[in-house]
Amino acid sequence: MPPILRHSLLYQLVSVYLLFVIVVLVGGAGINTVIEQQQREAVQASDQALAQEIALETNLHLRDSEVSLSTLGHLAMQARTSQAIMQLFQTYQAARNDVDHVYWLDPLGLIQTSYPQLKSNMAVEFSPPDVVPRVRNTANPVIEVGIAIETTFNAGVIIAAPIHDNHGTLVGIIAASLSLFELSEPLQAVVKAQQLQRHQLQISIIDARGELVATPDHSRLLQTVLDELPGADLALQHQGNSQLGTGLDGQNWLFSSVPVSDIDWAVVVQRPASEALHVVTQLHLWLLTIALIFTIGGLLFWLLLHGRVIRPLHTLALQHQALPSSEQSIPSHATQLARRADEVGYLARSLIRLERDGLAKLGELQTLLETSSVVVGSLEPQAVVGKIIREVRRLVDVQAAAVLLPDEQGVLHVLVSDGHNRRYNDILSLAPENVSSSAVLALHSNRPVQKLLSAGPAPSLSYDEGFRSVLAVPIISRHAGGVVLLVHRTQPQPFNQNEIDLLLTFANYATLAWEHAVLYERSDERLREVARENAQLYQQASEEKQKLEAIMESMSDGLVLTGINGTVLYANPGASSITGLPITELERHPIQVLYEALSRSAMEPEECARKMLQATSAEKPELLIELERHTQRQVIHLRFFDVGDEAGQTIGRGLLLRDVTREREIDEFKTTLLGAVGHELRTPLAAIKGYASTLLQEDVTWPIEDQRHFLQTISTKADYMAQLVSNLLDLSRQEAGLLLLNRAPARLQEIVTHTIAETEHPGVTVTTRIPDDLPLVDIDSGRIEVVLRNLVMNALAYGESEIHISAKLQENAVIVAVTDNGPGIAPTELPHVFERFYRAQHGRQRHSGGTGLGLAICKAFIEAHGTSIWAESAKQGTTISFTLPAREGPHK
Repeated sequence: MPPILRHSLLYQLVSVYLLFVIVVLVGGAGINTVIEQQQREAVQASDQALAQEIALETNLHLRDSEVSLSTLGHLAMQARTSQAIMQLFQTYQAARNDVDHVYWLDPLGLIQTSYPQLKSNMAVEFSPPDVVPRVRNTANPVIEVGIAIETTFNAGVIIAAPIHDNHGTLVGIIAASLSLFELSEPLQAVVKAQQLQRHQLQISIIDARGELVATPDHSRLLQTVLDELPGADLALQHQGNSQLGTGLDGQNWLFSSVPVSDIDWAVVVQRPASEALHVVTQLHLWLLTIALIFTIGGLLFWLLLHGRVIRPLHTLALQHQALPSSEQSIPSHATQLARRADEVGYLARSLIRLERDGLAKLGELQTLLETSSVVVGSLEPQAVVGKIIREVRRLVDVQAAAVLLPDEQGVLHVLVSDGHNRRYNDILSLAPENVSSSAVLALHSNRPVQKLLSAGPAPSLSYDEGFRSVLAVPIISRHAGGVVLLVHRTQPQPFNQNEIDLLLTFANYATLAWEHAVLYERSDERLREVARENAQLYQQASEEKQKLEAIMESMSDGLVLTGINGTVLYANPGASSITGLPITELERHPIQVLYEALSRSAMEPEECARKMLQATSAEKPELLIELERHTQRQVIHLRFFDVGDEAGQTIGRGLLLRDVTREREIDEFKTTLLGAVGHELRTPLAAIKGYASTLLQEDVTWPIEDQRHFLQTISTKADYMAQLVSNLLDLSRQEAGLLLLNRAPARLQEIVTHTIAETEHPGVTVTTRIPDDLPLVDIDSGRIEVVLRNLVMNALAYGESEIHISAKLQENAVIVAVTDNGPGIAPTELPHVFERFYRAQHGRQRHSGGTGLGLAICKAFIEAHGTSIWAESAKQGTTISFTLPAREGPHK
């Protein structure tokens, strides 16, 4: 191996790189195994979810058909003629396109009426024959797959339900045949959607016998396919599973099976195994490609590293071996690097030599910086000159130094000196015409001038004082004028270039110090005058600021002002209230603190952060966010705006926060009110229209009892709509403060008794515990009856056939409680049960419908009496209590 490689960094780095490649390849193989397993599980979970969704939809479809068929049976029981039953069947089939035939059977199973009508007018025994016995022995609908009547040969799902009268006697059987083609339509739509995405998918629904009851391939309906679907037998035993098996085409398929709840059916979703694991195959290809690219890229990288870095580094290290050596020893911290035989070792030894030679220069510069920092540390001209002289004598080997300052005629005089006698300071005067003087020449030429003094015909004052060498360095300031730095030596030795360079560098710092000191002295008086003007302006600005702060702090909306860098400069109390942060945590902090506080309280933190990012980037300067604090929703409108100065330059940004919760609640209330009222009015109106149309039929003569029943239903529905409108009006009056009460003393026992009589329901036990000595209550009896009736009806809807009403006297109020034995209300729902249009999700209601206004009306009527109402709930049972004002005086 060549020495350049044996002692090179490249050899070491390649070894480490190869080790790294091995680790990466091993890790990639492990990751590939994990991802393959996860992908297989993900495909199985996806197919299981699809099968579960189809099973749920199928179950809901059958349950809906059972409910609608039972309702149709009760209507058919009330009809008096076969023609009326036929019309009901015709309407039912027109409303449900999945129904092939509808039959009305007598208790013995003979068909009395059917639609479409059978060809034979004679009573035909219903088939399959086991359906009728099963219906007679159960109170629930029966589901069977087969052919309803041998003469029609229409295979379908047969649903039959017993119809009993009020005494529990079986009066007939209602049956319907659902088309298997219609049951297969949703499966066909899913398969076509997958085919559009170039995915191969098959879906099957089988019954307990293993026969196909729904499949996109209609020709295979009712074929026994249990052996063709691995895992389907387990699904029929209510065990969902996924298995690999062989399909009809001989290829491997993934079969995912789930049971259909409530009935012994199963849903099987199957797709080719190659397609299900297609991503894994692609992953293998990508991993192989990445490994190849990684290998080729690594090779090219190391070739480039050797050609562009390692070899030039080696060449530079060899060239720097020729640097002159220093007498100083190698520093201990660099010894180990210098011993290396590669390029780093070559460079380390060269740099150590460079460091030795640079230390001396750095020492000189350090001394220069220290002396110059001392000189520029004062702003008084006399003190600055004194420091210049002292530092010059410390910096250079001189015995005396002086600073000469020209007067108005340009004659140089001593300003400050050190090392000279008083006579020198007093009599030295150098005119501009004295070109023999080194100080005058330096000031005129703006460069250093030095001379060796001698005893000539006219010796100078410096020579008389014993100095033999002089150097004049000009200190020229454009704004403060020029001075001359004069240094003397007693030895006739000229100043070398290094000393002159040091003094010139120092003179540059001294020039700045001299200029600053003179300008400071000149501007001191002007600054004092400006300070007085600024004080007046500051006082005026403070007064204006106080007025502006008073206005902004009185705002209910939040206002935040930031600088260009995003730091909050001002935040009013409104902003503190909306964000939930003290003003001290907003001001002098980044605006992100406010954004984070709003995001933490937002109902959707990620969406809130995204909207605020758009707003801050000027894409959308206004936005709405929804906050949730203490289970209360709060809607905040944010508007960003730029703040500019008089010249139109942007100096900051502003943020206005406005609480628009009330406006949003009003809008939502209007929308919900229209939807709820429209829904609740549509149902009774449909009933009124239906019964009225029935009475107006000219071809049917209804008995008096039926006519009274129809008219009573119309009257009841009209009363319901009138009560709904009355409730809405009462809520509006209460919110506007216009709800009037007709108060009078009343006995609570009588009101409770009357309410129970009105709301009496078969199979429901209502118990009361009201003391006989309970005082009279000062109330509007009609309103309180509405409250009690709503609470009892609510207990009927959510309870389990037991209601308890109690009352007790506490201080000057009577506490009334209505308790049911239902499943209870979740703690998260309790704060909302008295809101308008809110309906708790607990339990199972006995009756559908309702507007969700019952408890809201109770709350409005009770609060109109000046008292309160509340709800308490446990795992079993809910209690709603309210207080009524007790009448003072003797009990009656």
